[in-house]
Amino acid sequence: MALSLISIRGNEMDAADRIAIENLIFRYARYVDTAQYEALGELFADAIITANKTDQVFVGAVAVSDYWRMSNKRFECGTPRTHHVITNLEFEVMHDGTVNVRSCFSVFQATHVIALQPIACGRYEDVFARASGMWRFRSKHIEVTLLGDVSDHLNVDIE
Repeated sequence: MALSLISIRGNEMDAADRIAIENLIFRYARYVDTAQYEALGELFADAIITANKTDQVFVGAVAVSDYWRMSNKRFECGTPRTHHVITNLEFEVMHDGTVNVRSCFSVFQATHVIALQPIACGRYEDVFARASGMWRFRSKHIEVTLLGDVSDHLNVDIE
């Protein structure tokens, strides 16, 4: 039996809306893992990205695509040879119609230098809003909580 509405803290969100938002979250991971940086930027055309490992704030499509292109190493296959796994999605419908989603991530990588291993774990806090009938990212905060060997992943230093 499928439910058409999901109750979240007294507010309701249509199941189709939840799927659309989940797809944006998962599309973010796919675009990073496949080095589709222009498409990644478009996800954040009207949004900002912040992170606990940098003071930089990335606003809009160009800033996001340029930073991910610069900061992520790519290999002969054209990708960073990573795999993002996103879990534990918690949805909260806000009174202004936006939706906050908290989730966890794990990033795995395997290259000719390092064996398959987790290289980073943490949490995302995303905010979504409707624009022209479609859900869009408004913001993403990346909270890295565990950091492994990123020597074959990043062109920037993070601690």
